[in-house]
Amino acid sequence: MLNKRVKIYISTITVLGLSFIIYSILNTPINRIIDIILFGLFAILAESMPIYVTKEITVSVAFAVDLMAVLIFGPYEGALIAAIGIGFQIGKHMDGRVRHIFNFPYYKTLFNISQLALSVGIAGLIYKYTGGIPGNYIYPQHLLSAILAAIVYYILNTSIIAILLSLLMNKSFIYILTKDFKWAVPNFLFLAFLGIVMSEAFVRIGYISLILLFIPLFMIRYMFKLYMDSKQSYYDTINVLVKALDAKDKYTAGHSKNVEKIAALLCREFGFSESHTEMVRIAALLHDIGKIGVKEEVLNKPGKLTDEELSIIKEHPQKGYEILRDVPALKEASLWVKYHHEWYDGSGYPDGIKGDEIPLEAQILSLADVFDALVSDRPYRKAFSQEEAYKIILEHERTQFSPKIINAFKKAFEKNREEFKHDI
Repeated sequence: MLNKRVKIYISTITVLGLSFIIYSILNTPINRIIDIILFGLFAILAESMPIYVTKEITVSVAFAVDLMAVLIFGPYEGALIAAIGIGFQIGKHMDGRVRHIFNFPYYKTLFNISQLALSVGIAGLIYKYTGGIPGNYIYPQHLLSAILAAIVYYILNTSIIAILLSLLMNKSFIYILTKDFKWAVPNFLFLAFLGIVMSEAFVRIGYISLILLFIPLFMIRYMFKLYMDSKQSYYDTINVLVKALDAKDKYTAGHSKNVEKIAALLCREFGFSESHTEMVRIAALLHDIGKIGVKEEVLNKPGKLTDEELSIIKEHPQKGYEILRDVPALKEASLWVKYHHEWYDGSGYPDGIKGDEIPLEAQILSLADVFDALVSDRPYRKAFSQEEAYKIILEHERTQFSPKIINAFKKAFEKNREEFKHDI
């Protein structure tokens, strides 16, 4: 159920966007109708071939098409073309369902049409009022105006969506931008360049340019999809290993997923980039992979472990390192896995290193690992409450944990208490 603030925001954007669309219709010459229909079909095609980065976030080549529409026809025609493209898209969702205007919530469709029409239309006005002339050669005299239009389009589109996500998730606007949209900047830069080049080609040779540029445009889309598919295959392999470990150690089922979640929250406090955080998350998922080599009767023993059994358990960071180190993409992460049981005061294992000798990423894994272990049931004890676990962690500052990791933990815990809950 949408809360009041979200409803007001969606309604405001929808009213503004639909008003702009009506104004655009009234200010569009009759002789542009064929162009709008043809470009609208091109935009529909582009919008109908999204690549899912997550369940909710997609990328497509439609940005380049919408930018073309603005630079070639102007702000009002551009807004109408963009609205047609997103309104009548036919796309396949990650769950296999085909999504179209007739099976998608009407308020979402209206919001999407409205926010895109506003973003594209205002970008077109920026192009026009900074000296750009729609339909004229862009290079070199109107290049700066075209770049400004592309930047405005991207900023408006991103900001409108980020504000909505911020209201829905009760997260800060800045957090949403850095978490969910920062990765998209290279994609924007490339598509902006492509849109400007395609516009120049259209002005020079007309509609035949769409045919000439159609193949490379969608080849780019195809190559990016191959990249995302290979990346997903990589994650699927990791998840299979995690599931194999969960099946072996019934008391820690789901533990690696929880450590991943907490580690990501700590990475955010340190300002890690998305790619850096992603690698820490992978290491978190695999941090106990060395336990695959430990006998089940030792892992699942309900009572106290003997000294010999404890020494066997303590071998798992080194075994995890040996399993991962020969995988080129995981070479650095393998060291974090190896050191995730080292203590700040040097009393940890396997190497007894201390202080800043322990990689920060390993310290993140260590704290995430300990916190989730504390709030989980174990063979020898019941789970602690979140507050009890929090206090235990703080009591181990300067012994098990460094002051900087404790400081990051305090901030992350205060901001994201719900996300620190143990999920089975």
